[in-house]
Amino acid sequence: MRVAIVGGPGIGKSTLVRQLGDLYHHGSYGEGEEGVWDPRVLADIEAGRNPVGVTAYFGWLYDANYRDATEHDDSDKVIFFEGSRITLEAHIVEYPAKHHASLREVLRIGDAWCPDKVIVLTSSTDTIEKHIRQRNRLHENIEQTVERFQLIDAEFRRLAPLHPNTVVINRDHREFHERAGLTEIIREAGLPPFTEIPYRQMDRYQEAE
Repeated sequence: MRVAIVGGPGIGKSTLVRQLGDLYHHGSYGEGEEGVWDPRVLADIEAGRNPVGVTAYFGWLYDANYRDATEHDDSDKVIFFEGSRITLEAHIVEYPAKHHASLREVLRIGDAWCPDKVIVLTSSTDTIEKHIRQRNRLHENIEQTVERFQLIDAEFRRLAPLHPNTVVINRDHREFHERAGLTEIIREAGLPPFTEIPYRQMDRYQEAE
């Protein structure tokens, strides 16, 4: 089973992908951040330059992850991805209308990904601002990122009903570093149960069942 986790900047996608991947022990694929991306990408995003190139770059990043996952996917596994086709589509709204037709051509990169479930994370502006301040990225302008979030978040919520197997979940008052926050997401998204790694009180080592 392939589960994509998407949403606006600062919503907690990377954290949730990692945490759920660790909880299920089946693997996860994040999009990375500053140290992973080509250094020119951040500069172009901040300046609003090269919209087709930026969008295609992230499309190719996601495509590499989905392609690699085909070697590890199986009917009894749940593999998590940060990003899906709706991600590329939602970010089109950041750019002037004159670029939209060319940007929609880029969406073809994601036609073959076909996640079984897409979780769109949304939240209030206060939650986003808090989490952006907590992650403390030197290259990130907080006010600008909050404005980007509001724009992109609205587009994700508009697009979600148009995409099959997509559920919108409000992450307000949920911490993805806590078990309760993770289990609430699993329940609301309708994901299969995970296998709990046993913890025991032992005087002598016993094999796990």
